[in-house]
Amino acid sequence: MAGTRNWITGATLVLGCYYLGTWLSSSTGLPLPGALTGLLILLAVLFIVPTAEPLVARAASPLLRHMSVLFVPAVLGVSAYWSEIAQNGWAIGIAIIITTCISLGISAKIAEKLLSSRHAHLSQVPAKKDAAEQVTEQREVKKGSDND
Repeated sequence: MAGTRNWITGATLVLGCYYLGTWLSSSTGLPLPGALTGLLILLAVLFIVPTAEPLVARAASPLLRHMSVLFVPAVLGVSAYWSEIAQNGWAIGIAIIITTCISLGISAKIAEKLLSSRHAHLSQVPAKKDAAEQVTEQREVKKGSDND
């Protein structure tokens, strides 16, 4: 019973964010599609309420498991525009290559920045002493307290 309730809660959250994004895009004239706006809203909700992540994962997993079936209508729709695609094939190919290179470059820069900041943080943390150094230090502290 709790599993079904969790699934319904997660599905309601996903669909609510989708419809809220669609409504926001259409009512405010945002230059983003409603589905993308809803996805950004869902991302914000997951950052604000991290306990919602298992609920969303439970509701989204069946869709993700069968995602290939969901792409069949899009692939069939492309075949309706095959003549336009063939006429603009070079432009489409160049656009795909350029945008892929740009997105990979941006992703690499972000990853490099994150990893370098992590490395800098880890280098500031003092290294742990090995067991021999700790024993020697404890003996010195004990000798010092015996002399007092």
